[in-house]
Amino acid sequence: MDADNGLSNSSQQMLAGIAHELKTPLTLISGLSSELQSQRLNPEQFLQYVQRIQFSSDRLLGLVDTILRGYELEQDMLDLRLEPINPLVVMEEVAQELLPHARKQAQLVAITSKHKQTLLADKGCLHAVLFNLLDNAIKYSQPETTIELEARLRRGQAQLVVKDYGHGIKRTDLKKLFSQFGRVQRPVPQWASTTGLGLYVAKQLTEAMSGSLELTRRRDGTSFLINLPLSTQLNLFEV
Repeated sequence: MDADNGLSNSSQQMLAGIAHELKTPLTLISGLSSELQSQRLNPEQFLQYVQRIQFSSDRLLGLVDTILRGYELEQDMLDLRLEPINPLVVMEEVAQELLPHARKQAQLVAITSKHKQTLLADKGCLHAVLFNLLDNAIKYSQPETTIELEARLRRGQAQLVVKDYGHGIKRTDLKKLFSQFGRVQRPVPQWASTTGLGLYVAKQLTEAMSGSLELTRRRDGTSFLINLPLSTQLNLFEV
């Protein structure tokens, strides 16, 4: 603990990172709300403003959820409820939540499944992991590309794949990618600036569910691989 201000350097960095993450969507929401009150807008303009406010609000909620789960992990307060889950249901939920973000860059999100098998996970944690990875893929993918979500079997485990089509990640950046605040240098729109906290939390949540989070580099982008245990109790695809 730093005797001068009561905060360690790590805590200061975390607070600065959180403030940076929250400032952009909050500033946009505040500005748009003021304009809605002060201007006379036609119905089309009004709808555009409301959609932009909704877009920023959704991103803000996702950031807050990431921060809270990161805190629960750090304080050993995370209460996991592992249960059989149909991964397609969670993938579709996350895709719908982030669809406005993808549309902003004229992107599509495609969901496929080669094997109909349930996995064992905490639904809230799995949702948070997929949300962070898909949000990350949207940020770093080129406009007018299709981001792919896939559920498949690999070596006796369920594997969920989030595949983006961007500039890729340098080999020298791989080690720090999943570290706390481990930002890497990749071209990203200004509205989507990030401290890298999301990937760190995603990895920690996956490992808390007895899984692993990996990535593979491609010439046309990056694939994130979520490996989780299969469920033998119930096949939710048959329900």
